[in-house]
Amino acid sequence: MKILALITLGLIMATTLQAQDTRWLVKLKPGWERAGARLPMSSLQPLYPVRAAATGRGAVAAEHFVLTLPARGDIQSVLAEWKANDLVAYVERDAVGYAAENSVRVSVGAEDFPDDPYFDRQWSLNNDGSFRSWAKVDADVDMPEAWEVTQGSEGITVAILDSGVRLGHAELTGRLWVNAGEVADNGLDDDGNGYIDDINGWNMVEESPNVRDEIGHGTHVAGIIGASGNNGLGYAGVDWHCKLMVLKVLRNDHSGLYSWWAKAIHYAVDNGADIINMSLGGTTELQTLADAVQYAYDHHVLVVASMQNFNNDEIYYPAGHPLTLAVGSSDPDDRRSTVLAGLQEYGSNYGDHIDVVAPGNFIYGLSHVSDTDFGTQMSGTSQAAPLVTGIAALVWGHEPGLTLESLVQRLTGSAEDGVGDPLEDTPGWDRYYGYGRVNAYRALTTMTGDGPVAGGLTLYPNPSAGTLTAFYDQGTAMAYTITVVNTTGQVVRMVKGEAQRMIREDGLDGQLAAGVYVVEVKNETVRLRGRVVVR
Repeated sequence: MKILALITLGLIMATTLQAQDTRWLVKLKPGWERAGARLPMSSLQPLYPVRAAATGRGAVAAEHFVLTLPARGDIQSVLAEWKANDLVAYVERDAVGYAAENSVRVSVGAEDFPDDPYFDRQWSLNNDGSFRSWAKVDADVDMPEAWEVTQGSEGITVAILDSGVRLGHAELTGRLWVNAGEVADNGLDDDGNGYIDDINGWNMVEESPNVRDEIGHGTHVAGIIGASGNNGLGYAGVDWHCKLMVLKVLRNDHSGLYSWWAKAIHYAVDNGADIINMSLGGTTELQTLADAVQYAYDHHVLVVASMQNFNNDEIYYPAGHPLTLAVGSSDPDDRRSTVLAGLQEYGSNYGDHIDVVAPGNFIYGLSHVSDTDFGTQMSGTSQAAPLVTGIAALVWGHEPGLTLESLVQRLTGSAEDGVGDPLEDTPGWDRYYGYGRVNAYRALTTMTGDGPVAGGLTLYPNPSAGTLTAFYDQGTAMAYTITVVNTTGQVVRMVKGEAQRMIREDGLDGQLAAGVYVVEVKNETVRLRGRVVVR
């Protein structure tokens, strides 16, 4: 296989957004409207639209605003006045993040397959060991086996927060989410959701309904999640029936403002998305983005985020938020991707916030400029995250009664542990692989025996201030053990409970220092794990 040209280096080296004015994000305290006269409201613009009517899953909070200040003005004095006002919860500067992929264009020969002609290139879905000389048989997510259980459901909507999508791509025909309450191109906000002519989603960068992909990243991600399978074209996505909502939050240099991301999360939640894919991230931690992730969680919407590609443990957000499902990348031999797209300086990030890994290196996918060009190959956690998103869509479509917590437990509890480098992929949760490499078939089927099983364990509050409750309904009375382990593998707390149907342990008040912990509940038949953050 001959590499013809390097197209782009994943925008990891993208330049920072520049603007003459500075952009600040302001959150006002609840009840500010009653005392709004004490605030210079004319200088604020709502971050989220004020809807004409209550639509979607919940009312958008009228608490977040954008404050634009001249770059040459006395910014510090103005900010000091805002921060000193007792009606202001916080003021923070908008931040920039980037897409998380490396991409190349390669020359490949066509192969004949009964259905999707290039399925043999999709080692991530079915690895027979032939993709590379060092590939390992079955270092994949067992997709053919999973498709025997389900091929997806039109009742699931996945929001893709990215660079847009090639809307007319033949592999995505009939797959795009359509806003049933909106009339196309009439210049009106027919459904009263605060957006005009938002038929397939919204462009947060340009504040328009134009969600066309001009750089390819979003189209590639969309194809991994939902390219139609068994249709005689190109590749097969993970889920063949879910709807894809398109939210453009990246510019043509692959960069985007956090405020765009937060706004897109709100749009996705309010307009019916079940799962949100965010193959992007930035190093700045902003409360505005954390609030948006919390908003999704509160409305039972799963946020899947990429870990980024710098081969270190630096935290990128939103993957660093404890309420997201953070995804790293693995190779065709099941090892963590330490060299992405053949580039020694890039590899999958790791750290205390990782949940799972998924195949993400050398991933073929859809082109944003052609329906017949299937030579685009991208690598990174940007490709691993949508694979997990697609599996989550399959599981939720197959079992719509699952709670958000049970869905996450299903994905993490069914991951294959100990398949990678034994120095990194140690037994149980670890900071390189998380709970392991995801497996679609295992996620769709019940796990029994002495390994991890799906569903049921609840840990709260999460994040915690040191007090932690573990809750699980065993279904029958039996003895159990709760073990709390820190990120170095040290057991910091163990509780052995008497035989009872319901487990509830409240005895951890003030005993946990700040950090990330893995909590395991084990009885005669199951072993459940969950991650909790203590601040």
